[in-house]
Amino acid sequence: MRKFNIKKILVPTDFSEISAQAFGYAEDIAKQFGAEIHLLHVLEKNPPILLIRTFDLTTESALQKIEDDARNLLNEFKGKFSKDVNVKEVLLRGNDFEEIISYSEKNDIDLIVIATHGRTGLLHTLLGSVAEKVIRFSKIPVLVITATKEEK
Repeated sequence: MRKFNIKKILVPTDFSEISAQAFGYAEDIAKQFGAEIHLLHVLEKNPPILLIRTFDLTTESALQKIEDDARNLLNEFKGKFSKDVNVKEVLLRGNDFEEIISYSEKNDIDLIVIATHGRTGLLHTLLGSVAEKVIRFSKIPVLVITATKEEK
């Protein structure tokens, strides 16, 4: 029988309160195993064209603004964890589930803890599910937290 030895936990976030519902589970596991948490956000490769035109920005300045805002939010969400847990902030650019899988493989992550909206039917078909794709393609264990509701 294989024994768990969890030292690195990956927690992807889209900065929604739903994604933050996974934090408590990740924190409890991190405390039990003395693990570190890698809090990950994935930015889209290209900014929305409307953003660039609306604010009269260059592509480069729009990308920088989006990245700066994401870093600030990542730091804010890091604050949702207790000070007893080591949390590493990670910001990547690309396709969300692909970057999550790639990061977990390159950084010897032992567990991915991810929240899902729990959508089904047409809405799920149209929007897809990052959590579902992570489960499908991950080579390491994935703990999926079904969010109870969107908190205000």
